[in-house]
Amino acid sequence: MDGTAQRASTGVPAIERDEGWYAERRTEILRSMAEVERHTLATNIVGTAVIIAFSQLLPNAQSFLLPAILRFVAIGLTSLVYVRIRARLATGASIDGVYRACILVGTLAGASWAYLILPLFLEPTFHPAAFLVLAGALIATSLVITNTSSLPQIWVAFCASFLLVFWFGMAGAPEEFRMPVLFGITVILLAVAAFAIGAARNRIFAAGMLVDNRRLGEDLAEALAEAEFLAKRDPLTGLYNRRAMFEGDTMSEMDRHLLLIDIDNFKQVNDLYGHDMGDRVLIRIGQVLRDTLREIGGHGHKAARLGGEEFAVVLCIADEQEADFVAEKLRAAIAELADEFDMAERLGTASVGISTFAGDERISDALQRADNALYAAKAAGRNTVRRFTS
Repeated sequence: MDGTAQRASTGVPAIERDEGWYAERRTEILRSMAEVERHTLATNIVGTAVIIAFSQLLPNAQSFLLPAILRFVAIGLTSLVYVRIRARLATGASIDGVYRACILVGTLAGASWAYLILPLFLEPTFHPAAFLVLAGALIATSLVITNTSSLPQIWVAFCASFLLVFWFGMAGAPEEFRMPVLFGITVILLAVAAFAIGAARNRIFAAGMLVDNRRLGEDLAEALAEAEFLAKRDPLTGLYNRRAMFEGDTMSEMDRHLLLIDIDNFKQVNDLYGHDMGDRVLIRIGQVLRDTLREIGGHGHKAARLGGEEFAVVLCIADEQEADFVAEKLRAAIAELADEFDMAERLGTASVGISTFAGDERISDALQRADNALYAAKAAGRNTVRRFTS
């Protein structure tokens, strides 16, 4: 189903199937396989031990000793690899190297099972234990193929090594039933693989859905974070917007100072140099306000773009002279920006009005006083700071 069809049928945006998506799906499948291995390890060990115990009832019991050792070595190495996989998945580390090791232990596992059943055919016997050993081994290989069938590289490596070892080993079997056994075991293994591949589709689909849901969740969280940012921030400068500045509308704890900053002759900046230049100037002013508030230290300072070329700054400073010093510092820094952009005289500088307001006072009231002080700064020739006096 393509993206358009998916959106039409479900109403959910389509997820892009890129290389990262397929890697995430493989990781989820491997996580599931690792959990299955963890929960079935004891059963695997006991089952293998029982099969080997039955083999010791056969006349050629000694022929099963080396295959038994190899089988337990394969179990141990497989367990270690999956422990490593679970550890890396838990920390979010890359599993590429461990995945290759998983393919190798899968190859060893397939070879070990083939090696374990070879003595049954190299020295044939109709002892009942022989049928139990063969049945147990075929059941075990079927379970391995079923658990790994969601990742072709692993189950193909398992099946290929099983068949190669079995075919090669059967060269020493009695000729009269060599071909029937080779044919029969091969058909059984391939039939199991075909069934497992069909059953694996559900696991692959579930892993894909898990990745889709996670990506949709991440996209939704990102969209919500962006929406929250835009609800409180000016999209051009990144400063708070007018709504965020007046949120709550009252400040507490201490007396503060409100600075109302207006960029001088900003309309002429846009007219003479273009709106792109105007936006660049506003962005740099936003950087100056943030940097200055960071330099003075303390907590609770706030800078906002109220609209157009008008900015507001709340200073959590009790001392009036210190607040006036910060206001003058901001004015001078903005004037330097006018020189930085090589603008004509009296363009791009800032006029600043200051008002002190008590902790329980409405910001809107303090803003009105700061606006009056701003008009006084404009009347004084612009590019200056004025404090409101009653």
